[in-house]
Amino acid sequence: MGGIQVRPVDIAKRITTRRRSAGTEAHWVSRISEHDSTIHQEFAPVSRDLGDRDWSAIDPMLVRTSKGVRHYFTGALYYWQRSRSHVWCESQEERWEVLWLDYGGQVDRLWAQPMAIAFGHGSRLSGHWHVPDLLAQFTDGSYGLFDVRPIRLVDDQARVQFDETAKVCSALGWQYRVLTGHDPQATRNLDCISVSRHDRCRPAARVEALILDAARGGRTRGELCRIVSPDCPPLACAWVDNLAWRGLLELDLAATFSSETVYTSSERVLEGTLADA
Repeated sequence: MGGIQVRPVDIAKRITTRRRSAGTEAHWVSRISEHDSTIHQEFAPVSRDLGDRDWSAIDPMLVRTSKGVRHYFTGALYYWQRSRSHVWCESQEERWEVLWLDYGGQVDRLWAQPMAIAFGHGSRLSGHWHVPDLLAQFTDGSYGLFDVRPIRLVDDQARVQFDETAKVCSALGWQYRVLTGHDPQATRNLDCISVSRHDRCRPAARVEALILDAARGGRTRGELCRIVSPDCPPLACAWVDNLAWRGLLELDLAATFSSETVYTSSERVLEGTLADA
């Protein structure tokens, strides 16, 4: 694979979440201890100093996983190309949200079930703990936590948990969002396009320029494939879809996806402000 190295898949590290102080704490396991015979669980009171740490160097490991039975879903791994690592998804909803985060391009690295928050005195959840679903490092270097919960399952108890987690993130200086789902049709279409998100599907520079130029006024997916590969149009499907995944071609994800789907060069292409996408 041309020297590409893929990191090994995480195995969940079981930790205890007993508080060591009166305040709210974060508990995690750094990858530094991955090869040790004993788990080195670390903890610290929630504060801005904790949030300012280099969490990419800490590289937190899974601290909890679900067997997926209650989700009617077998746990899956999503390959996060930017870090050459796999992100654990314990439900189909989580996998869909990770897919959308990847497509959005604002997240550089992603960790699943990265820490346990042990809520302390002053919190409505004092004495309880919570493992957020995802920790993200954004492209600007900042961090944030995500929880995944379909909107139909967000009840009063969940709202309290999310509110308290948001307070923790505020104290850390991090972002926090609850991911509640997307349009099902758009998600299915994005899943189809994502098959071509990998670098192996990236067209050569000459082919990429040809596709983007042809799509300036809008062309169907089938037309673009026939233009760049007249002898074997299906060969070009991955190239065309790769450009759509990278945001260089625009399409209506809410419509039925087919060879008749219209792709149009994005504004970045039309304005000539294209960066390294």
